[in-house]
Amino acid sequence: MKVAAAQAPDEIRVEAGAAQVRQAGNRTRSAALLGVTWRRTEARFATTVSGSVTAAHDSTGTAQGLLALRYQLPRLPKWRVEGGVAGAMFGLNALTGGGNGATFVRVQRGNGPGGMWAGTAGSITNRSGHNMQSSTFDVGAWGEYRRTSATLAAVSTRSRDADLLAASSLPSRRPVGAYTVRDATLTVQQTFAALDLAAIGTIRSGEGIATKVNDRSFMLAAAFYLSPVMALTVSGGRQLADPLRALPDARFVSASVRLLLLRRDPAVLQIDRYGAIALTRRDPEGGATLTIRVLANSAARVEAYGTFSGWQPVRMNWVLDAWELQVHLPPGPQRVAVRINGSQWRAPANLTKVTDEFGGEAGLVVVP
Repeated sequence: MKVAAAQAPDEIRVEAGAAQVRQAGNRTRSAALLGVTWRRTEARFATTVSGSVTAAHDSTGTAQGLLALRYQLPRLPKWRVEGGVAGAMFGLNALTGGGNGATFVRVQRGNGPGGMWAGTAGSITNRSGHNMQSSTFDVGAWGEYRRTSATLAAVSTRSRDADLLAASSLPSRRPVGAYTVRDATLTVQQTFAALDLAAIGTIRSGEGIATKVNDRSFMLAAAFYLSPVMALTVSGGRQLADPLRALPDARFVSASVRLLLLRRDPAVLQIDRYGAIALTRRDPEGGATLTIRVLANSAARVEAYGTFSGWQPVRMNWVLDAWELQVHLPPGPQRVAVRINGSQWRAPANLTKVTDEFGGEAGLVVVP
């Protein structure tokens, strides 16, 4: 773990831009956006810390924070557990505008390009000195085929935050005591060489409301990569009220510039401006598990090959915010290399480099 922590790169993502937001029953507000995200990835742990500010008038202005941890189970390599806490403050011009605090836990099982999860979360929202509780249960699955990925999620939320739905533009949504909303959400993402496109659609039904609510929303988002570390993002559509995070029903459009900063580590600075590292962990049954991680944007085509694959290219998997591949190596000298978008094969930056008679490059791993 100490070796992994010393070699794993840190990532800081800064995003700034502007938005137009229209909450139900209110006029359109202009807002400035600023967000900062820090990530640390180790052999089995991944940590994410983020904060964001939406600077606008009245309750449209918010400040939010998140701490999330992910753990890879050592004896069950396909299983991961993640959890964390989040908080928000409403009405930046008045500290008495209230706030929201939430905690969540989720279990994931990945299998190649797909997987599934189940999770639960709870929150408390305070408005005008009154605490209102919400709880959520969610299940879902994801899959990827070439450059297309999709996620399907089912969420059931029970809440006492009556003010959130009462503020909707549809008076029939006014809750009577505790209420439940059930959402089915489909997300489809398509990646190209320098462009990510995403479409998100949600269908909602509800109980415990004066008139049963049947609603839907749709959002579009795009990220255009101006360089490996800079992207222009645009998004727009409608978000349904979220009792867990106390987010109101709103229509929005936004544009921002995203900047990615990486720790000045040799493993990041080498290999044609993208970082690749290879970590080995001895297996009790003999041999070792090799983990390869490559820092590149999600639109790239990242492959690895070597003695483990009979020198046949193997497509790497997108995990968190990097490309990753885990393979078992038998005892003895092994070689491995990576490439992006069909470019020249290169050795991971932290391995001893060896070349063959054709001028190709690979990294040397000696398994005891």
